[in-house]
This record gives sequence, C-alpha cells and structure tokens, in this order.
Amino acid sequence: MKSSAWIATAIAALILLNGAIQAADGQTLDSPPSIGAVFKETPRDLWKFISWDTAIVLGTGGGAALIGHVWDDEFADKIETSPTLNNAMAPGNTYGGFAFQAAVGASLYTTGWFAKKGRLARAGGDIMRAQLLSQAYVQVLKFSVGRERPDGSDNQSFPSGHSASAFATAGVLQHHYGWKVGVPATLVAGYVATARVHDNRHYLSDVIFGGAMGIAAERTVTLHAGRYGLALNALPTAGGAQLSVAVHPR
Repeated sequence: MKSSAWIATAIAALILLNGAIQAADGQTLDSPPSIGAVFKETPRDLWKFISWDTAIVLGTGGGAALIGHVWDDEFADKIETSPTLNNAMAPGNTYGGFAFQAAVGASLYTTGWFAKKGRLARAGGDIMRAQLLSQAYVQVLKFSVGRERPDGSDNQSFPSGHSASAFATAGVLQHHYGWKVGVPATLVAGYVATARVHDNRHYLSDVIFGGAMGIAAERTVTLHAGRYGLALNALPTAGGAQLSVAVHPR
C-alpha cells in the first residue's frame, strides 16, 4: 500500500475512534457559565484525566500508534514535496496550533456569553479546558520521551501537540452539537494530522497517539468535570417573587 494510503487509513481510524466513543450528555441549560466557573474546573481536569476512560482511549490509540510505527521511517523517507500539495497542507500547521484552537474556544465562549447562548458558551469553555488539559500532558510526554522529529529540528516529536489540539476541539464540538458539526470538525482534525506528517514534522505514530490524547482530554472535560449545575434563587419582589437561575460547576 502506498504511503499516502496508509496515512489516510490511520487518520480515518482516528476519526472513527473519535466518533465511536462520543456519549450524549443531555445538557439543556441555557444560561452561560461564568469564566470563573469554567477555569475553576481546570485543576480538577488534571486529576480526573487519570481514569479508566482515559486508559481505554489511550490504550486504543497506543495500539494504533504501535502499528503505525512500523511505517514511520518509510513515510519520512518517501514524503511528497509537490509545491501544490505543500501549499494545500501549509494551513494545517496554523489550524492545529494550541493558540489557534484556544482562540476558537475563547471566541465561542465570548460570543455565547454576550448573546446569552448557554450551549455555545459551554462549548467554548470546554474547548479551552480541553486545550489546556491535552497540552499539559502532551508537553510532559514530549520532554519525557525526547523523540527526534523526522526533520531533525528538535527532540519533541512524540506525541503530536497539533493533533491533540485539533481532535480535542473536534470532540467537544461533536459532544455539544452532534455529527453535523462534529464530522466537519473531525475531518479538519484529520487534515491537521495529515499535514504534520506531510510536512515532516511528525511520524505517523506521533499524530495517531496525539489524536488519542486530544480525544482523552475532551472525554475528561465533557464526561467527568464538564457538566454545570443549576442553582435556583427566589427573590422577593413587590408583586410576589422573582426566580433567578445561576449556572455553576458541580
């Protein structure tokens, strides 16, 4: 099988993994959480990442990465250098960056907060948390493993931070908005992973496990600590009482 076909197969497997393990949360709250409520969960995310759910996701991703590792050197040696393809893949380096993905989350949260769209704000908040969580563990692994990149630029190849960021965002969007938004977002994540391999910045196994790290971070945020509780407050008024609703993390 050609190198490009193997890359496509591996990325398709990541996309299927991302879709297969998504669970409906059933959130219906319409009030956006405060930014304090969002980031209050971040320290808990770091601890809750260590779970059986994460072990299953990373175990699956690790197995796929071991299989992909067989073709790591082959892809690095046969990387295509077509100017047209290079131009098409170049945006993947930007789209998958932590700063870009975190900005996506911040933009969604801000828009949702000002527009009083609770689901949009929660989705943005979850993206920001998933980015912080995935990169925290990715960076620890990068410096612990010390794998040299295919282009020899440094020793931070494994796992791919770009893939982790892109798949974390895709998972959050799918969780909140379903397949109509999740599928395009996951395809973009697959494009980012493909671009990183094509640009000789990562081996195939790097992007596979990086994608799994992003999925695991998203799962931690949305399944374990990503739900926001509802507080009802009754305030006396001249004509009776006024009911107010506040959203806070559980």
